[in-house]
Amino acid sequence: MDKANRLLHQIKQNKCIQQVTSNSIVRQFLQSQYTRNLVVLLILTISTLTISHVSNFVNVQTSLMMEREIATKAYEVYFDGEYVGQIRDKSVVESVLEEIRWTIERTSDSEIVVSNRIDYVASHAEDEELTSRIQLKRGIESNIAYNVIAYGIQVDGEMIGILHCLGDAERLLEEIKEPYLELLEEDQILDLNFSEKVEIVQTEVSGFEVDDYNTLLAFLQKGTTEEKIHVVEQGESLWGIAHRHNLSVEELMEANKDKNPELIHPGDELSLIVPKPYISVQTIEVAVFEERIPFETEYEYVSWMYNDEFSTKSAGKNGIRQVEAYVVRENGIEISREVLSEEIIEEPVARVMYNGTQEPPPKKGTGTFINPLPAGSVTSRYGARWGGFHYGLDIAARTGTPIKAADGGEVIFSGWFGDYGYMVEIDHGGGFTTRYAHCSQLHVSVGEKVYQGKTIASVGNTGYSTGPHVHFEVRKYGSTVNPEAYIGTTYR
Repeated sequence: MDKANRLLHQIKQNKCIQQVTSNSIVRQFLQSQYTRNLVVLLILTISTLTISHVSNFVNVQTSLMMEREIATKAYEVYFDGEYVGQIRDKSVVESVLEEIRWTIERTSDSEIVVSNRIDYVASHAEDEELTSRIQLKRGIESNIAYNVIAYGIQVDGEMIGILHCLGDAERLLEEIKEPYLELLEEDQILDLNFSEKVEIVQTEVSGFEVDDYNTLLAFLQKGTTEEKIHVVEQGESLWGIAHRHNLSVEELMEANKDKNPELIHPGDELSLIVPKPYISVQTIEVAVFEERIPFETEYEYVSWMYNDEFSTKSAGKNGIRQVEAYVVRENGIEISREVLSEEIIEEPVARVMYNGTQEPPPKKGTGTFINPLPAGSVTSRYGARWGGFHYGLDIAARTGTPIKAADGGEVIFSGWFGDYGYMVEIDHGGGFTTRYAHCSQLHVSVGEKVYQGKTIASVGNTGYSTGPHVHFEVRKYGSTVNPEAYIGTTYR
């Protein structure tokens, strides 16, 4: 109302208005209450219209601003803190990432999991400020980090190897069992399993941690990826090769299951790595087999032999029994059995041995050498031979024939000695030693005192040999001399 009164006052001060209002009729009209109310109404109408227009203007501007806010809304994209681009819609990143993931999986033949931390920071950008799809892909490819979804083989809780896919892991375990599956199918065994707790587990690893299939298979079967090969040379035997490399013949055969020990030839390659598998295949079977019953030995004492000498009066014979048993094997090697029943088919026959009662002569050199193999035949003498030099006397006899000490003394070597094969060397004192080579068996050990004529070994064909014989050497102060010049004569 005050505002209306002020407006009326301003109108009254206007000269034009004053001239009009000087008229008595007009003055009377203006001073009426009706006129006052009319003016107030007019003012309120104008104010309302003005406010309405202003409000509409503000609303329109606000709406335009909100539309612009929405239209320019964007995100800055960071991979592990590294900026890769600015986009309007997060789905663009997801689409590009899926495309890159598909390419990597097709190339690596593995599922992958992106390991980057992806951050979206809200921003605003015009269309021309946004990162193109090609640029975004390059940025992501430059910064992407990922693991592959792979399948590990655990043995007793320890992760032994990792392969790309579940199918490879299952196929590898089946390949380890494969040599025994045929036995299971033919009902020769009752059960087939791994001895250890073997599991296939899904895991996330870097691509560098995935193993090559064949390398992992060899590792699980052998327990190592090491390869050590011996190439067979002319004149070598499986037994000689085994001893040269500190292996037993059984271990060498185990390392070369695909080889026939009786048919190795020069140039053949033999593995020297004895398998110690990480995974053992266990089989259970009901086996029926014949088992020998060892014969016992009985002794008859005679006065015409030394008390450390023995000879056979009558050979023994093993008995035979038939056994039915549960047999448990690991990798084909029996580890336990439970006998279900047994039946004796043939009783054993005892062996009867002569044993002397005489005290042997002193275990020291007599000063005279005897022929170590008197029943043999000389096949090669000391001296020049085959374009070279032969340093001993070769005396041939059947394999197993006893070899006697040429004189008493102390055994200073008993074992494998390269081309000599199994060999015994005796120190007789006075700078003299004798050697007995190519033996099939050794009956004395280092440090043992022997007397002249004691059986120290058996004739054989070991080492570099052309047939069963003993290579007999006499050495004086380490140098060979002609054995025939010393047999039957006093040497000291």
